[in-house]
Amino acid sequence: MTEKEIHALLEKYITGECSQEEMDFLERWYANELQKRISESNQEDLRTVKDDLWKRIVDERPQIAKRRIAWRIWASAAAVLLIGFFVIYQSRQTPFSGEVSEEKIVNRTQNVLPGGNKAILTTGDGKQIVLTDEADGVIEEGEGFIIRKQEDGLVSFEITDHKSNATLINNTIETPKGGIYQVVLPDGSKAWLNSASSISFPVNFSAVERKVSIKGEVYFEIQHDPTRPFRVDAPQQQVEVLGTKFNINAYEDERYVRTSLVEGSVKVKGATQEYLLKPGFELSTTKSGRDKIGKADIKAIMAWKEGVFRFDRVELEVLMRQLARWYDVDVVYQGAYAKDEFVGEIKRNEDIRKVLSVLRYGNIDLSLEGRKLMVGQKTKIMGDK
Repeated sequence: MTEKEIHALLEKYITGECSQEEMDFLERWYANELQKRISESNQEDLRTVKDDLWKRIVDERPQIAKRRIAWRIWASAAAVLLIGFFVIYQSRQTPFSGEVSEEKIVNRTQNVLPGGNKAILTTGDGKQIVLTDEADGVIEEGEGFIIRKQEDGLVSFEITDHKSNATLINNTIETPKGGIYQVVLPDGSKAWLNSASSISFPVNFSAVERKVSIKGEVYFEIQHDPTRPFRVDAPQQQVEVLGTKFNINAYEDERYVRTSLVEGSVKVKGATQEYLLKPGFELSTTKSGRDKIGKADIKAIMAWKEGVFRFDRVELEVLMRQLARWYDVDVVYQGAYAKDEFVGEIKRNEDIRKVLSVLRYGNIDLSLEGRKLMVGQKTKIMGDK
């Protein structure tokens, strides 16, 4: 069959319009494509990986069958699906054939490592502490409080005297690009900071409220306290909660600020009004001041906290911003680039060269020059004659 006919069958498969004969043909074709690219595997491996990918594409998208998929999503469907496979297969630590050599990706080599536990604490008196360099134990002690590094990647703020007048003194935790950290707040609530993020909070919360401010992306698990609402100030959104689990994505370079509720109940004030969220829903506020309530893809949203990149029809620019923040690289676009959307997942502790090798199976050209990630469009799409 021609590439165009394969694309048409892929679209029919996703929308549930394939006949049984067409489904059987397409799955045989797909299995053959996998076999071409895997050097060391057995039939059981192939069957498991193929089943995982088809399940991700079909079972997790029941709403797709109710509407027609935009053709541009499937303009390079075969390449995108193969990317999804290779990302999933890579996480199983099984080699595949046809891998792009690292020399073609890294022009001027530099050791670009995945992110890790990195953060800087700025105390109320302006003192800066690089938490990564501190030994476990008490790292700061003052009137009515103790700051303790419990282990690498976790710092806690403990109150020893609730009568202490420390509500006006703020601490700030900041993670750099390529950093991540967990904080136990003075009331016992927990916050996880993604890369290039920050949280500011008082040494001791007041008797009437618990208030913090954030930038970047932070996941919260809040201690229940009906007498003191927990409030989060983020760019363009304010969140109020008594006890719950939720994620806020408020990066300056993203198109919107998004609060996604995992468990419990929160009030979120957006650009125009206040909304009450239910678990599994989110409020997105655009930079231009438009609010939108929608269903949240909790698995994809929480992937960063679980140590995974999860791509669920993610646009190239969004994907590249995630890579740039985690690997601390600068993305440089060279002219036009593909508009593919990507499906799959890969562990965040993988070497960046492996990630780039996977992505090169799409309609994009990638090279790493020092800490600059050059992105362009391939002059020849895979499968072209």
